[in-house]
Amino acid sequence: MSTLRVPNPDELASVESLLEHFEHLEAQLDQVRDSLTHSHRLATLGTIASIIAHEYNNILTPMISYAQLALAKPDDHELLLKAVEKALAGAERAAHISSSLLGFAREADERHAARLPETIDEAINCLGRDPRKDGIDLVINVPDVQVAISPLNLEQVVVNLVFNARKAMHRTGGTIRITGKATGAMVYLEVSDTGPGIPPAVLDRIFEPFVTAPADGGDADAEDDTSSRSPRARKGTGLGLCICRDLIRSAGGSIHVESRPGEGATFRITLPVAEDLFE
Repeated sequence: MSTLRVPNPDELASVESLLEHFEHLEAQLDQVRDSLTHSHRLATLGTIASIIAHEYNNILTPMISYAQLALAKPDDHELLLKAVEKALAGAERAAHISSSLLGFAREADERHAARLPETIDEAINCLGRDPRKDGIDLVINVPDVQVAISPLNLEQVVVNLVFNARKAMHRTGGTIRITGKATGAMVYLEVSDTGPGIPPAVLDRIFEPFVTAPADGGDADAEDDTSSRSPRARKGTGLGLCICRDLIRSAGGSIHVESRPGEGATFRITLPVAEDLFE
């Protein structure tokens, strides 16, 4: 019968030191992952900067025009009132976009639950420009539930998927649908588009790092393209969908994609309900 050997103090000290080293490496890995996620949010904002600037210009132009007309006719009280109304509406719209962008640029979010309709609304506001102005219908139909994920992280996922879908349809227009349902302890969310779809050669690897789809033929990374219509629009790092997958998985959920050439793409997300976590 064999005798169980008791490790000596030096061996125990070596094991403890090794465990501490692994814990330190794990903490460093978490820090790098958080930094990468934040960097990607900022890169996404940089990518959509031209869209946001164009939208601000659309907001400011009527405000300036009405203000000039009102100054030219100071006795026209109806025109003055119209100018003030236009200024207020434009300022409120610009403030809403700016607030969403500032929230999206935050480094971290300590909340652990997100109310689905509000978070999606914030994500859409981060994109600045109304998709209908580009011939794209946006249909949103989600339940008013709370999901167990940081609102900032869910915003990042939705911004990435919607921007990709809009980019894929920027030449032809189409429809983007964000739909969801709650069943038991899970929420099922879908983001779909009627674009050209993801090329088969890319589809199986779409969530891998550094994988990108052609600018004219797929829903790849949000960094893959700008608002340019050039077929040679720049490529990004191919990290957007990889980060989306990690954010969803870290919340205890899953994300999958289905696509056929010419029939658009559908991203299916599953997240736990968070009824007891919302503050």
